[in-house]
Amino acid sequence: MKKFAKIMALMLVVAMGVAMLVACAPASNPEKALSALKENGYSAAKDTRIIPAALMVLGVKGVDCVVSGSNGTEGKEGHVTIVYFTSKDAADSAWESVQKYAKSEDKESKDSDWEIKKSGKMIYWGDSNGIKSAR
Repeated sequence: MKKFAKIMALMLVVAMGVAMLVACAPASNPEKALSALKENGYSAAKDTRIIPAALMVLGVKGVDCVVSGSNGTEGKEGHVTIVYFTSKDAADSAWESVQKYAKSEDKESKDSDWEIKKSGKMIYWGDSNGIKSAR
């Protein structure tokens, strides 16, 4: 019985770990991320031309769209930018270029909880409040 309980506890820990990893990224659908940001009080927009064109100049190919949001509310400040790609391979090949672009756009955020990550067909960066709000 003790062995069974240990195995069940281990399975529960693994399941919770997987759920935590999946729940960290913003919504994989741009429309859902945009509506989630707006529901959380962010000024948010979906861009299919300007930022994708700037990224293309940097050699980044396969950008579908970009969702960006900012919130200046006292105590709830946040920012997030999500670049959606047409495929996972396009996101993988653009990873280094987008990292450089993101770091150049958010120079003053290095002292905060700012982060950049890749998940499937998207690359996103911002602070923890912004990333949580885009889920």
